[in-house]
Amino acid sequence: MNERKGFLLLLIGILSALAFMMLRPFLVYLLGSVILAFVLHPVFDRIRAYTGDQIGAGLIVFLAVFAAIMPVALTTAFVMEDARSVASDFSDFEGTSFGINIDAIENQILELTGQEVNIDEVLSTAIEGFVSITAGNFSEIVGFVTDIFIGLSVMLFLLYYMIRDGEEFIVWLRGIIPMPEDMTGKLLGRVDQTTWAVIKGHVLVAVIQGLVAGLGLFLAGVPNFFFWTFIMVILSFIPLIGSGLVWVPAVIYLLLLNRAGPAIFLLLYSTIVVGLTDNFLRPLLVDEDADLHPATILVGVIGGVFLLGAPGLFVGPIILGVLKSTLMVFRNNYEDL
Repeated sequence: MNERKGFLLLLIGILSALAFMMLRPFLVYLLGSVILAFVLHPVFDRIRAYTGDQIGAGLIVFLAVFAAIMPVALTTAFVMEDARSVASDFSDFEGTSFGINIDAIENQILELTGQEVNIDEVLSTAIEGFVSITAGNFSEIVGFVTDIFIGLSVMLFLLYYMIRDGEEFIVWLRGIIPMPEDMTGKLLGRVDQTTWAVIKGHVLVAVIQGLVAGLGLFLAGVPNFFFWTFIMVILSFIPLIGSGLVWVPAVIYLLLLNRAGPAIFLLLYSTIVVGLTDNFLRPLLVDEDADLHPATILVGVIGGVFLLGAPGLFVGPIILGVLKSTLMVFRNNYEDL
């Protein structure tokens, strides 16, 4: 390597590092705009012939605000209100809270096992931690309202240009990738296929499954169902765990209230209907060639959350999916490099 190439690579490295540091505070919103642009670009292709690129891109941003961002904001408001109610219920927890006679349960445990159990004492630490975390999260949300507003503004601004000029960016990207044209096409094709597989087979299925499970809680009369539906949507992103971590305790809760009918309904509904949403939708929406192993999804979800926070639920599996596609293209075309 001569001095000119070395200097150029060093300059690229320095500028790339500076660019990353500038973008890092908005990395989540940047990734959000990329994903939204990817999902909404087929709609843009359909309307651009009638509206032109600029008006069409503006309509897409308008659609993103009113069909995605505002519903999420309103849902978040309902969830937060339910969460406050849940936190209040926990903080006021006593021996007969929620209509459950805790003393009677403790006596039954003593008769069956011969062991004295103080349920209030066992739960107090967990309840205190739950309330503390919940209150802390609300305080953080209030404290970061300005940052969120700025971030969403940046995301919508970027979304407009990614929708309008996305094809030009792809052409530019193909030009700077130092690989043969056909191999670059295969790589981008695999990335596109895998990303759609993750969005449809992981994100969409998880959201639908959580909402269907939430409907069961509502029909069974479980209180604060907005909050618990939100929790089930999040849990549905995690393979092998899913919404059962909420609806199973909900069934037990109903049984403790002597509401056997709603408990049996919720058990059957969750086992059959919620289970069918996963078994039916996932094979229907996922391209088998681009499917990811559940272990990969699990690692992507957990690693994505650690790296990016809540958006990592979506982005983590996509990153691993793109890595898988890149490795497959590398393996199948190694001899041509």
